This record gives sequence, structure tokens and C-alpha cells, in this order.
Amino acid sequence: MNVSLEDNVALVTGASRGIGKAISLGLARAGADVVIASRKLSDLQKVADEIASLGRKALALPAHIAKTEERNTLVNKVTDTFGRIDILVNNAGFNPVMDSALDIDERVWDVIMNLNLKGLFFLSQAVARLMRQHGGGKIVNVSSVEGITPTILPVYSISKAGIIMATKVMAKEWAQYNIRVNAIAPGLTKTRFQ
Repeated sequence: MNVSLEDNVALVTGASRGIGKAISLGLARAGADVVIASRKLSDLQKVADEIASLGRKALALPAHIAKTEERNTLVNKVTDTFGRIDILVNNAGFNPVMDSALDIDERVWDVIMNLNLKGLFFLSQAVARLMRQHGGGKIVNVSSVEGITPTILPVYSISKAGIIMATKVMAKEWAQYNIRVNAIAPGLTKTRFQ
């Protein structure tokens, strides 16, 4: 399949390794300039260098999307540099524990939900407001098969199921602005998670 994303600006969260890195490089190969975000700049810079070696513009920005101020700074820096965001890939995710639903601690619940669901939603909202001003765009939310059929990660599974519903809500509401919102649900992928 030959897809051209020439002249598109993409923002990918959780882009320093694994699925996010692969998505970022794929977008660059298709012609997009790519802004990559995660919590650690040192890991991001290596990916940015790979994107630049493909002849595309790359911008590495550290950001923790569960934190409002960092999320807003991320969006502002992207728009200051490129003027717009055409594609958003919400890939950042977190699962620090494998406790059962009977044993999960409320603090751990909050950490997982804040990054996996709340951060994703409010970053999407901020970017969708920009996309609406520029005639539309595309948002891809990375859920998981765990959001469809849970196994041993109860809170992670709940957060990923929430992403699927958030995607449906966004897609229905934002289609009128020419913003297409979809989710993908990868299975178990061998990659560094933290």
C-alpha cells in the first residue's frame, strides 16, 4: 500500500521506543514531519535522529501527558514550530502493576487512569480544537486487546476499554469538523514498557 503523508505534521506520544517509535518512523517514511513526545528527552533524541535520517523534520519534546501544564506546553510548542497538527497518535500508556481487581491500590488506579485515559482525552481535545480551525485532521488512539478481553491486567484493561469508548465519542462528535478518530488494539507486543 502506497500512502503519502507529504506536508503533514504528526504528533506521536509514547514515541521513544516500541510501538510509538515504529509508528513515528512509519509516518516519516510516508512523508510526514514528526513531533515525538515522551517523558525522557534522551530516549526521544535517538528516534528524532532516525526520523531526520529519512529526510523528514523531527522535533523531540519531553512531556508527561497526564500533567495539564506539560500537555499544554507540548501543543503550544508544536504549533509554534509547525503551525498545525494534522495527525495525532495517542500511544503513551502505562501499567506499573499486575495486582488483581481485589488488591489494586487507589493511588495506582489514579496513575494508570490519568495517563492512559485522562491524558489521552484532554490532549485529543486540545489538538482537535486546532484541527477544527485548520479544516480537519486524524486522531489514532492506541488501545489494546486488553480493552476488549481482559486477562491479568485489570486496571490497564479498564483504561484501554475506556479508550475505545472515548474514541467512539470523539469520532461521532468531531466528524462534523472533518476530524477522523479511530482506535487500534494491538495484542501482546514484546517491547520495553517503562
